[in-house]
Amino acid sequence: MVLDGLDADRNESINQAATVAEKIRLALANPYVLAVHQEGKADKIVEHRCTSSIGVVLFINHDASADDLLKWADLAMYQAKDKGRNQVSFYATAI
Repeated sequence: MVLDGLDADRNESINQAATVAEKIRLALANPYVLAVHQEGKADKIVEHRCTSSIGVVLFINHDASADDLLKWADLAMYQAKDKGRNQVSFYATAI
């Protein structure tokens, strides 16, 4: 996801991005209710829960290429996984 219109102040933009990422993480944590249909059997309702590891990178003044931004966001996501999963992590140079 790309966020546009964050505050010009670096610390405030970090806070705004963290807030959005946390809202996404919490929304994805809501249970999914799935109906399982099998021919000849009664429908079964299954509740599924999942977690998400979210990597965030800030780019200021558009100094980086799109490939670099994706690479850095991916690294931040793996940092979140390494910290125990189900977390938000910023790319190291972003904060």
